[in-house]
Amino acid sequence: LFPPTPKNKITLANETTIVALLSGYQYIPIKTVKPGNDCTLKCWTDCPIYHISKVYASSEFKEKAKSAQPFFGTIRDYISGRPTTLE
Repeated sequence: LFPPTPKNKITLANETTIVALLSGYQYIPIKTVKPGNDCTLKCWTDCPIYHISKVYASSEFKEKAKSAQPFFGTIRDYISGRPTTLE
């Protein structure tokens, strides 16, 4: 997606051109929002259209939630206090 490239360079004020570290490594751009404004990780349990309570009650969901717990345990420190469950 963002491979190193020698095109990732800059010319300094003294006209010296340098290539980014690691042979032109490009950082992946990340957009962030304040946790209170982020709706992508919130569940929509009050929306009658999605009937999310039926999904949460299904055996498939419970099985997937159980298998995801080790992953959620590893990211807990990185998600700003958000719940670490699929619900």
